[in-house]
Amino acid sequence: MWMTRAAWWLIPTAVLILGCPPPPPPVVDAGTDAGTELFAIEVCTRIATATCELKLRCYPAFSRLTRDECVSQRQAACLAEYETLAPSFEAKRASFNADKLGACEQRLTSSACPPSFPPDYPLEVVQPFSDCRLQTGLITGAVPSGDTCDQPVECVAGTFCVKPSGVCRGTCVTYSQLDEPCGIGCLPGLRCDGTRCTYLKTIDELCDSSVECEPDLICLGSCRPRRKLGESCKVDFDRLSPCEPGLACDVTPFVDGIEGKCIVPGGESADCNFHWSCRAGLICADLNWSTFPGSAPPPGLCRQPDGEQFNCPQTVYASFVGDQCAPGLTCRDTTNQCGTLPERGQSCTPSKQNCTGFQVYCKPSGSGDVGVCTGPAATGEFCAFKVDASRTVSIPCASGFCEKEVTLQCRPPSRTTGSICKEDGECISGRCIPQPDMKLRCAPPC
Repeated sequence: MWMTRAAWWLIPTAVLILGCPPPPPPVVDAGTDAGTELFAIEVCTRIATATCELKLRCYPAFSRLTRDECVSQRQAACLAEYETLAPSFEAKRASFNADKLGACEQRLTSSACPPSFPPDYPLEVVQPFSDCRLQTGLITGAVPSGDTCDQPVECVAGTFCVKPSGVCRGTCVTYSQLDEPCGIGCLPGLRCDGTRCTYLKTIDELCDSSVECEPDLICLGSCRPRRKLGESCKVDFDRLSPCEPGLACDVTPFVDGIEGKCIVPGGESADCNFHWSCRAGLICADLNWSTFPGSAPPPGLCRQPDGEQFNCPQTVYASFVGDQCAPGLTCRDTTNQCGTLPERGQSCTPSKQNCTGFQVYCKPSGSGDVGVCTGPAATGEFCAFKVDASRTVSIPCASGFCEKEVTLQCRPPSRTTGSICKEDGECISGRCIPQPDMKLRCAPPC
């Protein structure tokens, strides 16, 4: 007999209370006078723990891992990223920012839940707390403008490591200021009008997207204030929410032309059109995604995520619209019930990427939405599953790059020096480097 919903949710409540870790250690002032140094293992453990707390607290529909699995895998990924930056630390050109780490911990664990897509969302949308990552805020550079650099994190705030023609060592250059050519980008608070840096647009100025407007405005043909309670709204991929703080736009994303209303996120049993329409910790359940994205599903109900063996609706869009199963579970294709995540060597669903384990991915078979949990794909193996014309789910390749448009397979490097590129694996040299014109191009090997 299936477990009742009431019985299920007595269990995780107790587990969460008993399993909570001790409070994070006090923030260390790692300034010159302190003589105390933050090490990678501490930084990665603390930021992984805080980030996982955020995902479980605010985005359960997109959190497939349990708390312990999430922390373990995020910590491992953080340490692997640090290894690529280790030479900068050893040369004293970069250091961890203790103040920023402490502030991020505080925000991630206690801030109100943004009614937005979660961190690490698979499409290019604005994501919350994007400044709480190693290369976007947790590291302070020591190299001043005009001096040479190996990595962007080495440059002091307000500068960027530019490598014209793909030289191996670049120069820290100040971002362009008002009326200067855009080059590598404009200082915060400015925008590029195509050639030069200029002010962000203010209220009632005509616009094409919200990135042109001041941060507290959205683009509705012209820059306008964010919408108030009860006013109509649309999903805006350039803003965390098109509504005022504390409100959510009750609308299904990715459906052309659809509008919703700004609401206060609802409690259990409230009607909802997407997960952000529900209070923190709840999901929008029982949505019928069979006609999506051609049309929006009828409204669902806000409730706690479902436990093991509860019925759940299937959708090939689960990576993009979430899953109503509790963290640590997935909606199993074979049973239409919430079940444990598949492990290395077991069958899985490429569109969901629902495997568990660090650097374990659901490798597509090339025959429908069927795959196996394994490591990165080898050259010639399938590495991507095309959900529709605009949405593709992919996994890393052991070498080369994943060709996501036609073959959906791992291909060997093929682009020559000077070619436009997206990632290192496309280039024969193995180096895809930002250029002063803000484009990525293949550069000579070092």
